[in-house]
Amino acid sequence: MPVRTRLPIVSPETGEILELDAIVYLYGEIRRPRDRDFVKVFHAFLDSIFRDREVMSGPFRLIAYILSEKLDRDRLDFNLTAQEAMAKLDITRPTFYRWLGILLRKGYLKRHSATYYSLRPYTAIVGKMANIDYFEEG
Repeated sequence: MPVRTRLPIVSPETGEILELDAIVYLYGEIRRPRDRDFVKVFHAFLDSIFRDREVMSGPFRLIAYILSEKLDRDRLDFNLTAQEAMAKLDITRPTFYRWLGILLRKGYLKRHSATYYSLRPYTAIVGKMANIDYFEEG
């Protein structure tokens, strides 16, 4: 799952990434291409993650997986099982639960039930690529 980042140029009012060379690309399997073509990640969320060495040492892979494959349009909640994450990320059960525990403890994720979670508010937006075709590189 490639991740490409650059220094962001963001709106000080909303934290939204504004310019082409500030976008973060998270490529993953697209489950429903009609509904889901991109994930736009807010700068404040990325900034806190990129500055957190504990998260960047491994749990970032779980966050990237969630952002790229688990979210539906206009929702920050999702179902996540150990089995599916272990298979997609090629990690062990203890690694999954260690990473999940770190993300829960630090407030990046919130648990609602055994397999139902949500990302904290102002994390990401899922939408159609047609609405952001100006992000294409020439």
